Amino acid sequence: MLNLQAIFARKADDYPVWDCVIEKIVELPEAEYKYFKSAPLRDMSFIAENTDLMHRDENGVFHCLLVLGEESSDGILIESEGYNYARYSSFMPGAREFVTARLNQLADQIIRESTQNTSNGTWSIYFDEIQERYHVPVSQNNGVGTMLQKILEARPELAELEPMEDGFDMVFYLDYCPNLDKNEIPEPEPPAMQMNL
Repeated sequence: MLNLQAIFARKADDYPVWDCVIEKIVELPEAEYKYFKSAPLRDMSFIAENTDLMHRDENGVFHCLLVLGEESSDGILIESEGYNYARYSSFMPGAREFVTARLNQLADQIIRESTQNTSNGTWSIYFDEIQERYHVPVSQNNGVGTMLQKILEARPELAELEPMEDGFDMVFYLDYCPNLDKNEIPEPEPPAMQMNL
């Protein structure tokens, strides 16, 4: 069986959809997520803290929060319109899998372009560059950055990833970097001097 949760409308004559952008991912403890999901019109502190991120722009695009439960695959999109409750909301089955798949695609692109372009095995990518090139809003504190960092850290090509305030510094295993310049590869540090008595 393929089990999921869905919202059904009786005798629906249309399924209107709107374009939206996930500006931030908020992951709640499971009990708090179920509490919110059971009555989304309650004022919630996590909504109040993020009202500045949510709006509907001049093109009719909803800029939203995606709320996930720590143990749930579904999620809820919210555009609060400046209020502290979910004034506009949409249940999203499989939200976690959707975001993970999209961020895996983004990680593939970042790794491919970085390893192809590095001449010494290191590369930096900045959040504003990711936004501009891939149209994904990433920052240290919007949830997307944390999820993307975990996905990148699990990649076999990466020897090291250092988060910065505005991006990621990456060090790749040289076997994955086809365009190395031998003059730019840093010399390995000599082993520490040891004194044996």
